[in-house]
Amino acid sequence: MLAAVLAGLAHPGAPAQGLDPALLQRIDAFVEREREASRIPGIALAIVDAEGASHVRGFGDDGRGRPIDADTPFPIGSLTKSFTALLVRQASDAGALDVDAPVQRHLPWFRVADEQASRRITLRQLLNQTSGLSRGDGMRALLHDGNHDGASSVEELARGLAELPLQHAPGERYEYSNLNFVLLGAVLEQAMGQPWAALVRERILDPLRMTHSDTDPASARLAGMTRLHRMEFGFPFAEQPRLPPGLAPTGGLVASAHDMASYLRLMIDAGTVDGRRLVSAHSIEQMLAPASPPASARLLGAGFTFRYGEGWFVGPFGAAADARWHLGNLPSFVAWMVLLPATRQAFALLINASTGLPLDDATAVMSRLPLGVANLLRGQPPPTGPSLPQAYRRFNAAAALSLGIFAAAAWLAARARRGLWAWLLPAATLVLFAALSRATGLGPTILIAMAPDLALVLALALGFAGLPLMLRALRFAGRRPARRSLR
Repeated sequence: MLAAVLAGLAHPGAPAQGLDPALLQRIDAFVEREREASRIPGIALAIVDAEGASHVRGFGDDGRGRPIDADTPFPIGSLTKSFTALLVRQASDAGALDVDAPVQRHLPWFRVADEQASRRITLRQLLNQTSGLSRGDGMRALLHDGNHDGASSVEELARGLAELPLQHAPGERYEYSNLNFVLLGAVLEQAMGQPWAALVRERILDPLRMTHSDTDPASARLAGMTRLHRMEFGFPFAEQPRLPPGLAPTGGLVASAHDMASYLRLMIDAGTVDGRRLVSAHSIEQMLAPASPPASARLLGAGFTFRYGEGWFVGPFGAAADARWHLGNLPSFVAWMVLLPATRQAFALLINASTGLPLDDATAVMSRLPLGVANLLRGQPPPTGPSLPQAYRRFNAAAALSLGIFAAAAWLAARARRGLWAWLLPAATLVLFAALSRATGLGPTILIAMAPDLALVLALALGFAGLPLMLRALRFAGRRPARRSLR
């Protein structure tokens, strides 16, 4: 099956739809319609096929009044994982790495809390997201929190995992974690004797002539990177997210749509660029192979079933029954890349705004855009759904209603003769919030960082719930001196 997929991607004899101008006009109209409806400042799109045709263009502006074009740099977040996986495969082709070797062969100091598990984790398990490292710990590292606070390099972050418990036994099951690719970055740096940034520049960006790509966000901003925007209560706010340097191998790249077209064509051409081989066809095959146990997840309001390859998800994508794809996002941007083997096409979609609100209606437009492009390329209609402003109107109304209910409950509890209600209301609220946190996996730190609008609503609700108890405490404190003076 895998050989057939690669044959469809790489060999000119396979049937190709090409890039039909009328179809491209429908895709452009769909993207622009969704962008305007959701008040997204800017989007860049690149579509390529195996015949060398490409369609690369921008929509809207960069938040500074400059129009988005094919060369506008965007952060691509976790699409970077595919680049790190490609570096590993290049090193494997050269005999410098064995992907089935344990991590400790290259990093003798590597440890997690379980000493036996530390010896068993392999490079392949890191590539396939089956090492047992947890998604939550990867998120905490992203937020510069916990044991990883202050990590200034890939090696420092990797060494900081020594006390970290695994979520599962190595190789047992899939769980996406940024830490897997941090460790791969540390392995690459040790085996190749160069920083990850230098490796990706020398071995991928320069050979592919990705001239509007960068590993340093500060340099990318000087080179014209788009401004990013976080939606809060339905209004865009410019934001400059900070990524700890140690997380560069998992999400540190910046690239333009034109540059992403070059990268996707490398995948379609099974590792060659301009007739020169950058990586073996076998390595591309391994990167795109479904390797992890089956899994499912809701990502930006859409449900996906998949298996993980090496920096690529493998599974259905909209109307495409078989696709290779990946998502990169933070609350202020979204990036997608998708390979469609059946039509020998690929596309990248870069968006300079997003929201961290964990509600499907709010995030759905960010997945509806790539799903719609995939559907149109497959001859099917794009999905429909509420715009971002519509979703936020519902959220804002629900937030106002909830705060009104909490305020009314607080007023009643404050007037009640029995002080029991003043204790019950905040206690019940804390239990409710703890249950919601457990169900969603969003602790206070993550919630504040990812969805400050929702965090503010919850904080106000908790404040209302605790107000009757606070008033009783103040009344009690005010009475005590008076009673003493009477004595």
